[in-house]
Amino acid sequence: MVVSVEDNPNCTGCGLMRFEALSLARRVRAVVYHAEDGVRCRVTGWGPDGPVPAVAQKVADSGAGVSWLVRGGEWGLRLSPETGDGEWDLAAADQWGEPFLLVAGTEDMTFE
Repeated sequence: MVVSVEDNPNCTGCGLMRFEALSLARRVRAVVYHAEDGVRCRVTGWGPDGPVPAVAQKVADSGAGVSWLVRGGEWGLRLSPETGDGEWDLAAADQWGEPFLLVAGTEDMTFE
């Protein structure tokens, strides 16, 4: 599987990343974002026209062995702490974009 997100208004791109898929993709609506002290965040995919579904899929990861790849649209993912107002907005101070996330396990995700 290939993930490629170019620089865009939502996030800095990641170039071309390759992963070996180990499961089917499942829609995901929240993740624990460990880069921010383990805060639980709503997550959606993001594209030029706004929100799209985010999905998680078990992958082989050369650094961690097995991880869950969380990916979204052409412009990556949009995250907001669960305490946010519920509206997705590129200008919102409590939101940020990521090209993708690698999550250790399903205990750090909420599936739809």
